[in-house]
Amino acid sequence: MKILFVANVRSHIGQFHTSFINLLKENGHTIDVSCYDNSADKDGYDFKSINEFKFIPLQRSPFKPQNFKAISQLKDIIRQGGYDIIHCHTPMGAVAARVAAKRAKTKAPVIYTAHGFHFFKGAPKMNWMFFYPVEKMLAHRTNTLITINSEDYNLARNKNFKVKDDIIKINGVGVDLDKFTAATVETKKKLREEYGYADDAFILIYPADLVTGKNQAMLFNVVRKLITKIPAIKLLLPGQPKMGEEYRNMVSEMGITDYVEFLGYRRDIPNLVTLSDISVSASRREGLPVNLIEALAIGKPIVATNVRGNNDIVADGVNGYIVGLDNVDQMAEKILKIYENPDVAKKMGEESVKLSKKYSINSVNKSLVKVYQKYGVEFSKILN
Repeated sequence: MKILFVANVRSHIGQFHTSFINLLKENGHTIDVSCYDNSADKDGYDFKSINEFKFIPLQRSPFKPQNFKAISQLKDIIRQGGYDIIHCHTPMGAVAARVAAKRAKTKAPVIYTAHGFHFFKGAPKMNWMFFYPVEKMLAHRTNTLITINSEDYNLARNKNFKVKDDIIKINGVGVDLDKFTAATVETKKKLREEYGYADDAFILIYPADLVTGKNQAMLFNVVRKLITKIPAIKLLLPGQPKMGEEYRNMVSEMGITDYVEFLGYRRDIPNLVTLSDISVSASRREGLPVNLIEALAIGKPIVATNVRGNNDIVADGVNGYIVGLDNVDQMAEKILKIYENPDVAKKMGEESVKLSKKYSINSVNKSLVKVYQKYGVEFSKILN
């Protein structure tokens, strides 16, 4: 069968969907992708299983005029492509795909994976006023709505999103448990030597783009609060430096430059998480954060803000701690508690590994296979 994936940007497909696309290809299906080409900013992904990219000028902001052209081009792509299934991702990718599919008068079922609605508990009123009615209106152009966290799933159910077939919950996009494996003391020590970090350094890591929503500024205040109690503390920040200059200035003004490392966009996240002590997240909103799922698989205790997605992954007091959004004192207190109690840290890391199993690529792909089989897609090769 012929399947079209639609997303806002090319890197989204590369980061989150190549495993399932590879599975589709192995089973004899053809996969095209339509999206905006952001390879100049994020490149290096393996797209061997994708037949053809069909780039469109899709923009993240719904108010950009280029989106009208993108929808028109996507309508033609769908009309000419003869697709059996359309699977859309990201808010604007999903809006464009469903509007274009309607205009193209295709009979192909539309699957929409919502990676995090823009309307959520604590979201600005404008998000609810604009994005909520758009999503609810487009629900009737959706065959299966896939949510990836409990809050979105319950909201779609409780608000009676009238999709054609079903609303389901799948545990994210999956993490490769062959790539992200439980760290041993020996591996951690070896990586620290390789990367130049001292054995006694207490390392926090937050892999995320430097943007307002990821809220790294909260962590700067946490570090400043902790340096007298944890003199060897270090915060690693791998991610696209969109606010890099602003954040560097902030760190300099706070006098914590020696304690914070801006690492830029990295492809060695497994190593960086392995050599760290705690994975942290100060995020203001999430879908289901891959960085924390990776931390689970590597066996790290996690301290994260109490927002959608984070609170799916972190069982408070079990594999880490959930803290209030922007509550610097509470986050500092929980990090210090882990630092002062190595046995607690070890136990939490073990619990993280146990919890990671349900987020594995294999588990997620099995769930996706069931969705696709409803629409006649055959899988002769069975998953393990």
